[in-house]
Amino acid sequence: MTHETPSSSASTGAVLLRRARDARVDAQGTTATLAVDGLPGVQLGVMPGWLTGEPLEDQGVETQMPNLPDIELPPTDVTPFELRVTAPRPDCLRLTVGPSGASALADDGTSTGIVVHPAPAPQRIALEQNETHVVLTTGNLRLEVGRAPFTLRLVDEAGGATILRTADRLRQVAGLLTAPSVVATGGTTTLNLELGSDEDVLGFGEQFGRLVKNGQLLRLRSEDACGTGTGMAYKPVPVWHSSRGYTGFVNTGAVVNADVGHSRPSVLSLGIEDGAIDLYVFAGPDPGARLTNYTELTGRADVPPPWAFGYWMGRCRYHSSEEMLEVAQSTRRHQVPMDVLHLDPDWLVVDRLNTDFIWNTDRFGDRKQFVEDLADLGLRLSVWELPYLDPASPLFDEAEREGYLVRRTDGTLAGIVKTPTPDGRMRALIDFTNPTAKRWWQEKHRAFLDDGVAVFKTDFGEALPDDVALYDGTPANQAHNLYPLRYNAAVSDAIREFTGRAPLVWGRSGWAGSHRYPGQWGGDAESTVAGMQATVRGGLSYAMSAPGFWSHDIGGFFGPELTPALYVRWTQLGALSPLMRAHGLRPREPWAFGEQALDIAREWVRLRYSLLPYLWQVARESAANGWPVMRPLGFHHSDDRVARSVDDSFLLGRDLLVVPVFDDGDAPVSRTFYVPEGEWFDLDDETRYAGPAFHTVTVPLDRMPVLVRGGATIPRVDVDESVRSVDDLHGRPWTLHAYGAGAPDGADATDGLVGFDEQPASFAGPVVRHGG
Repeated sequence: MTHETPSSSASTGAVLLRRARDARVDAQGTTATLAVDGLPGVQLGVMPGWLTGEPLEDQGVETQMPNLPDIELPPTDVTPFELRVTAPRPDCLRLTVGPSGASALADDGTSTGIVVHPAPAPQRIALEQNETHVVLTTGNLRLEVGRAPFTLRLVDEAGGATILRTADRLRQVAGLLTAPSVVATGGTTTLNLELGSDEDVLGFGEQFGRLVKNGQLLRLRSEDACGTGTGMAYKPVPVWHSSRGYTGFVNTGAVVNADVGHSRPSVLSLGIEDGAIDLYVFAGPDPGARLTNYTELTGRADVPPPWAFGYWMGRCRYHSSEEMLEVAQSTRRHQVPMDVLHLDPDWLVVDRLNTDFIWNTDRFGDRKQFVEDLADLGLRLSVWELPYLDPASPLFDEAEREGYLVRRTDGTLAGIVKTPTPDGRMRALIDFTNPTAKRWWQEKHRAFLDDGVAVFKTDFGEALPDDVALYDGTPANQAHNLYPLRYNAAVSDAIREFTGRAPLVWGRSGWAGSHRYPGQWGGDAESTVAGMQATVRGGLSYAMSAPGFWSHDIGGFFGPELTPALYVRWTQLGALSPLMRAHGLRPREPWAFGEQALDIAREWVRLRYSLLPYLWQVARESAANGWPVMRPLGFHHSDDRVARSVDDSFLLGRDLLVVPVFDDGDAPVSRTFYVPEGEWFDLDDETRYAGPAFHTVTVPLDRMPVLVRGGATIPRVDVDESVRSVDDLHGRPWTLHAYGAGAPDGADATDGLVGFDEQPASFAGPVVRHGG
């Protein structure tokens, strides 16, 4: 049907996937392939909506609308696409959509380096097809593919519910499609999913806004975010959770634009800046089980060494070994337990956005001796790095001559973007896809590790340009987001190889798969209440996408002068975080904030050390299952709609509920918080809280609500003034604290508890019972 006014249709160069042909299953019965016709699509200039060249009635257009504009339909030339469906493991479907012949259709999933175990337990797929639908079934999952129009509907037959469907049902007033199932245009492929009326979406990496993402528009591109309040993210991850009972993962390094009901209230739109979509769907009601299945494909982290869970201290910057040794001696004088002292870039000779591993002996003397001097005080050394080289470095010419540096598609040397340099010079980037370059970089760490350096802070990594030609041929549109993954992997693998122990880095940038390389921290938060709040939200969001070991800078990194009270409140949060580090542009040592702050901070650091037996069990559980240590309340209470939206408190493991106090004043404050189902007991005074319910308490500066789940048994260790570091806790007997009438005791309470030396823990005395 053609009308007379062509101007009412706007050509977009778009292709809409509209018709599914017959399907076939391969000889092994594990791969189904469907041919899909893509048709040119246009949008009207005067109203929202999409049209193809199909008859208007077939498209559902309300042709009797009195104000329907004249329409010129586009041609019906077919662009062949394919949908490839596999089931890499039970309760998981992989759906790959792209033009016929696209490399993604032949890829086993490992080309990006995110997926490392592509098919741990491949499932057979049963095929049924009729005139209207192609139905693919495996285990409890049934994928219904509508033929004309092309649609997707995924049903979890275990619960009998539709957990995912494309948004083709959604129309505007004239009947035009507002969100076609799949649209390919301008190098971007967009999948449109219909949001349920009560569906909550969480995840998408370290996002600093609200935990539930409904209503948000997120651009998943790793950026030097310049803080936690700019709308950008250091560690975006294309993994999300739906309360309808699935976890989605887009296996790509390309930028993903996630519109979660922002532009259209009932549509989750995923625009992948690539010619294909590689989507994994993990089904099931339990988000923890879904993350376990996700990390079966993408890998899991090792448990960091016990000392990693102690207190870390850093500053940007310490300027000499004498200054750092004075800090070390001060922490011992003030009897604050501490395990790691961090050294930012002043250890370098060329020390501005450059790492060439040339140790500054003028400032820090002999490196091995410096490490030994710290060790005498019970401390380990963390050293800063980034993957950039300054042309002023003596190593630059070698790196350029040998081809170790990233080049642009025009052959010129690539320089970092969106991260300003203090001197106006470019900074080059190491090409970690070049095996020789990667090995060259890794070997630079060997002497440091041989001298006893314990950990490398893998800072930056977000500044790769978009127009690069990497050594291994990674497509330019995929390279940027994969760079942080490859950078952190190179350093982590070097630590593992050269030390023979579980590696630990302290990374700022990340992408899907980065959870394999702990730990990560939340970047450069502002030293304000808003910065602290954004930090917690970022950690919870990241937990649902990159489960593992995450932390933050206690006190924030920059901004207004940090008040002593906010420093205390942030220290309390840090003491109950997966990893604990104080760091900023200005001093973050507790004695820098006055006697009251020092006294309170010391007690909370000691509390952390006393809880390390519990935290050690949580760390082992998290590593074994692919779970985060810091968990949103909804992680263990997914049916509680209030719990899954809470982003101002969190669970540390299963049994501790942590309620940070977001305030920068000395006076007691009123704090309202939500308690999930069951009974919970205050760790300090055993006050009982019943859930599900909100509770309000008045909290003085030296208190932060920490609740223990009723029925839990918490292993603890006594921490006295003699404890300098985690090493001093080795061999000390633990005490079991049981909360509530249902908590186990005796052998049931100690079963499976493992000490810091990976041997069964020893215990002092009987179980101490609390709250019944």
